[in-house]
Amino acid sequence: MNKSIDYFEHYDKHLIIFDFDETLCHNPSAKVYIENNRTGQTIEMSPTEYSKWRSTGEYEKNKSDWEMNFEEFQKYPKNGKPITSTVEKLKHYASRDHYVVALVTGRDNLIGPKKWMSDFYIPINKITMHCSGSPDKRNCFRSLINTFEPMHVTIYEDSVEYIEQCQEICAFFEIPFSGVLVKDGVININWRKNDTKS
Repeated sequence: MNKSIDYFEHYDKHLIIFDFDETLCHNPSAKVYIENNRTGQTIEMSPTEYSKWRSTGEYEKNKSDWEMNFEEFQKYPKNGKPITSTVEKLKHYASRDHYVVALVTGRDNLIGPKKWMSDFYIPINKITMHCSGSPDKRNCFRSLINTFEPMHVTIYEDSVEYIEQCQEICAFFEIPFSGVLVKDGVININWRKNDTKS
């Protein structure tokens, strides 16, 4: 039996969730800058590296030890390039009525992503958009499921941690789930086979 990510397309409501940074938009110049107040050391991280670091719990141990600069993620990604594989998938889903398409970003505003998507002819009028403002996207996933009551959920993400957050919420609601890892612009359906957390 075909178990591809499009297997459930016959369902009335298939919720497809996309991340923005490094899932739809590749912007190598955008970094998170994290300063350790005790040592004075500043660490530069990509969005994927930052989500992995936050998942270690290091920040939560003592939040006063850290200062974080997200300035690059509060504005238009001027050096951002479309990741063709996922952008084309998004356009495909948005053109079909039985899909509900959503964007969930960890940014704290949607101004930059919305303008960038419009500039690259992505139909934002057919996309529900959420920003979590933090590395915890569970409330966004929960809100989408409560609102649309989907029969299946698929998420495209560059971070295993966010895929697992979405899977956790889907398990709570007992909704079938598919996680698609986007790495270096490549869509990977069978990523769990090579992932240490699988």
